[in-house]
Amino acid sequence: MGAENGPPRAQDATSAGLAEDFPALRGDLARVHDRVLKSLTTGDRWIDEALRHLAARPGRYLRPSLTLTSAYLVAGDTPASERTVTAAATVETLHLATLHHDDLCDQAAERRGTATANARYGDDVALVLGDYLLTTALGQAASLGAEESRAAVRCAQRICVGQLMELHDAGRPERSVESYLASISGKTAELLSLSALLGGLTAGASSRQTKVLASYAYELGVAFQIWNDVRDLRPPAGPAGATPHSADLSHGVYTLPVIHGLRRAGTRLRPLIGPGAGPEAVAEAIRVLENSGSVAAAVAIAHQHLRRSLDELDALDGAFHDASRRILRTVRRLLPEVDALVGPRPHPSGVRGTDRSSQEDGR
Repeated sequence: MGAENGPPRAQDATSAGLAEDFPALRGDLARVHDRVLKSLTTGDRWIDEALRHLAARPGRYLRPSLTLTSAYLVAGDTPASERTVTAAATVETLHLATLHHDDLCDQAAERRGTATANARYGDDVALVLGDYLLTTALGQAASLGAEESRAAVRCAQRICVGQLMELHDAGRPERSVESYLASISGKTAELLSLSALLGGLTAGASSRQTKVLASYAYELGVAFQIWNDVRDLRPPAGPAGATPHSADLSHGVYTLPVIHGLRRAGTRLRPLIGPGAGPEAVAEAIRVLENSGSVAAAVAIAHQHLRRSLDELDALDGAFHDASRRILRTVRRLLPEVDALVGPRPHPSGVRGTDRSSQEDGR
């Protein structure tokens, strides 16, 4: 099962663009996809189908792309080594584990256009599937060596801590910006950082290079999660007259725009987001957040983290030739929503000019 689904869908609309900056990326992502599916084979047909339920419908493969592109920056634009492909499969499998557990915590019914594991197989099975994926990922990391294994275990622990922090803060209007940033650092940024780190390590990067790669991807991860939280308040346009909806607000998850909104327009916002708030109240809360400038403030902070991410790469421009431009173009092809949220490319100090290439790649 799964091979017939083909390579990650991120390649479908953007394969030509991906090849422009990293010629080996498209083929290597297909290798990663095959490696992930192969690792989820037990010999039991039903178990294998359940394990591959989400893996066979890949997303954008952002994390494996960070692993592979980091390796290319170090070793050159040739097909990735088997170790790097294993590293990329490791981070994707770990990501899949977190998705199973997230969907279970949220009682989500759908992901990637299909029923979630918990909706299809039940909560108990979904929990064990997530555990299997987690242990598989850590086993893959262990096969790479002691340093890679320690990094993966540390990342998995921090993911759990980040999720626990979010669960603890659910429904708490007093949630602070610091608590929010600590949570998303664990939930999202640490895995992106691990992705780039493993790419560097498996490609023979120096200690300084691996530190820069891990740092740039960490800052990108913070920006990425803030963008995701903003997107939750700006869902795709629905039918005329449809009520705006926010999954986070419905679950009592107060993200950065809401935290800012409670400071700027708390009197108007608090009655709209308390326990039991209905769809109309959530829709009004979204309007308050937009009109108070709270959403824009969150986007600006995401932009700052993106700028820091690119500055990290620019610091090693001699070693990673034109790295920030190539990485940014690749990220924007994988994440077209970046343009909708932050507009034209930021101007980090070491990068000159404006890159508008992603305007050709928008959704």
